[in-house]
Amino acid sequence: MSRLAVPDIRKNLFDVTDKVVAITGAGQGIGRVLAIGFASAGAKVVMVDLSADLLKESEAIVREITPDVAAVATDVSAEDAPEKIVEACMKLGGRVDCLINNAGIMSYTDPRTITDDEFDRMIRINLKAPVRIMRAVLPVMEKQGSGSVINIGSSWSSRASMFNQSGGGVDYCAAKSALQSYTRGAAQNLAEHQVRLNAIAPGGVDTPMHAHHRDFLMEYEKYIPLGRMTVAEDLVGTALFLASDASTYITGQTIHVNGGMIMVD
Repeated sequence: MSRLAVPDIRKNLFDVTDKVVAITGAGQGIGRVLAIGFASAGAKVVMVDLSADLLKESEAIVREITPDVAAVATDVSAEDAPEKIVEACMKLGGRVDCLINNAGIMSYTDPRTITDDEFDRMIRINLKAPVRIMRAVLPVMEKQGSGSVINIGSSWSSRASMFNQSGGGVDYCAAKSALQSYTRGAAQNLAEHQVRLNAIAPGGVDTPMHAHHRDFLMEYEKYIPLGRMTVAEDLVGTALFLASDASTYITGQTIHVNGGMIMVD
């Protein structure tokens, strides 16, 4: 087991310049904002999304910041998606410094009526896909002797989903909870190789995913101690922190970014 070096506090511990960062679900919402944030901080960004059109829009925005960007249009649950992501990272920068598993779907299922197909789709996209991508990326990081995986979970995994108020979201909560648990377990396996795995758990984020029920989402703003609904930009600082040397002694954790909502009963 290699000994972890103590951070040199005379350097900029938050520097991510030239780090190769892969972000899934980068066509819009949280993923697009994270890509912009990392590119602005000097990282090389591999953007992944199911929608080629949305991905093209995001890529154009990021290319205004840096030429060091690649786009992979694929379903994250596709058989060859993990290999495509690793290949794009290696072509862009010869390594994989950070993986952000952000792509996911929302649901409104009721435990009394949820079908096998609905549950299987949720698990396939929100849990199995990140696991498969990690399986492809982690050996690369292990060989490098460094790397950071950031899985986007949810604060709703630690309490009933907001959508449970009207009878839904149970499979979403279950999948995100499982992803955060998987993150903790895998972090133990990779620690000796100085590869870290953590999760960010946002509350309800005002993104296109919630566009058709935004009014319902915004009803929860009044319960947030910091006074407004979460936006994608709120996650960038935490993600940069977890990808940088500033967090080299942090692994297996879930950081809630929700304006204090998790404190409220």
